[in-house]
Amino acid sequence: MNRSRLAGLLVVLVALVGAVAYGSQGKATTATKDTSLVALQAAVALAPCPTGIGAAFPKLTLACLGGGAAVRLDGPASGVPTLVNIYGSWCVPCQREMPVLVAFSKQASGKVALLGVDTEDEPRLALLFAKDVGQTWPAVVDDDKVVLRRYASGPPVTLFVDAKGTVAHVQVGAFTGVAQIATLAKTYLGVSV
Repeated sequence: MNRSRLAGLLVVLVALVGAVAYGSQGKATTATKDTSLVALQAAVALAPCPTGIGAAFPKLTLACLGGGAAVRLDGPASGVPTLVNIYGSWCVPCQREMPVLVAFSKQASGKVALLGVDTEDEPRLALLFAKDVGQTWPAVVDDDKVVLRRYASGPPVTLFVDAKGTVAHVQVGAFTGVAQIATLAKTYLGVSV
């Protein structure tokens, strides 16, 4: 083997070793992030995600923000009236609305469920936001804005879903008070809160 071939082989070998080392380092970083996310999910302790919302929703399976099984949106309805709130931790109106939703969830406990659809968000930031505002209800992750685009051009959007999984009302924009949500729940879901 001549010197130029040996030098070429040595360059390829060094590049290959470097690529393997870089790939191993990238995998270690990803594993660390996953472990960190799992720990954050445990610390935030969102309620478990439902198995589905109802046939009116897109045939789409989304990850559960709090961990656990993914949710098939068009899966069987839970049998409980539900507010499906499409939001993002980066969305200023969503940030203002979240304390109102927290108060409503406490007032409506056992009568109306809540499910968040976190859109265009980094899961870590969404979990930190949930922790900061006191969100306890489950949320799914809609990175591609599929659910959002179906109902509005931007968050926040809240869907009033009846016990059978039918969307009875779409509220675009942030809620300003618990009484507003309670009135809409009574009107569209037949539930007094």
